[in-house]
Parts: sequence; C-alpha cells; structure tokens
Amino acid sequence: MRGMPYEAYQVDSERLATAFVEVADAAVRGSAQALAALVGCCISLLGVPTASAVLKPPTGRVDMAASDNRGLRLEQASLSWGEGPGADCRASAQPIRGVPLAHPYARANWPSYTAMARSLGFACVVAVPLRTADRTVGSLSLLSERAGPPGALQLRLGQHLADATALGVLPRDLP
Repeated sequence: MRGMPYEAYQVDSERLATAFVEVADAAVRGSAQALAALVGCCISLLGVPTASAVLKPPTGRVDMAASDNRGLRLEQASLSWGEGPGADCRASAQPIRGVPLAHPYARANWPSYTAMARSLGFACVVAVPLRTADRTVGSLSLLSERAGPPGALQLRLGQHLADATALGVLPRDLP
C-alpha cells in the first residue's frame, strides 16, 4: 500500500475488523502492546510510512511505540523537548490535521521537532488524540515523506483506532 495515492484509498471490511481485533487483543496485554498494535495497524491500513504513539496519562508511566527507528527517535526527542504536534494534540485534545513541515507554522511552533523531522526525511505530520469519553491520554502521530496529509477517510480511521486503543487500556493501566 506504500505509495498509493491518498485519493484512491480504500480498505476492505475484513482488514478493518482485523485491525480493531488486534488493537483490542493487545490492549488486554497492556498499554505497551496496545500502542505497538496501534502503530502497526496504522502502517498496514493507512499507507503512511511511519506512525508513533504516546500514552501519557495524568498520573502513571509514559508508554511509547513507533513503527520504525525514525519515528521512535523523533517521538523520544519530542517528549524531552515538550514540543511537537503530539504534545500540542495531547494538550488541546484536538487533532493536528496535516501540517507540512516546510510551513512557517511548523517551524515557528515546533522548531526542534520540525528540524529533526525534516532531517529524517519527513515532509508532513498528522496527530490525533488517544481519548476516552472524558479525557485525552495520549496521541498518535502519522508521518509522511509527502507534503500532503492523508485523506479524510484515513484520518477518521486513525482517530477511531486511537480511540479504541485508549478505551482498551483505560480499565487496566490508567487511574
């Protein structure tokens, strides 16, 4: 699916159902496994080259997963800097809908994140919150080497997978 134009994006119901079962099954084993399943499902279903997720509840440990080393390095650095689309998404509980990393907004608001992301070959980032009915407990970042963001269907599916992950780990791991 890599390289598929976003406009031509489709997903069959069996792959979709399998992704939600994978996330639910992983959540039973704990938050680290749930995040790993989430980023894996995003890569296979959404056609983005890199995904990373952070679970950062108000109290408790921070968990993180990424689909590759570039995403992991960027997410770890972002957490240490306290900047980036994931941090903004967690703080606002709102999605960051496809910001080109060459745009002045990215350079002004996330200077360290943007510089590192671009040096790693990324051109655009999307972040959606991991949320339950009443709180945001993390974020999912989708990184692309293309300047444009994923399409609306991909963004909604990413949000639904993020929500399913948050709901799955809430009873076990979060206060």
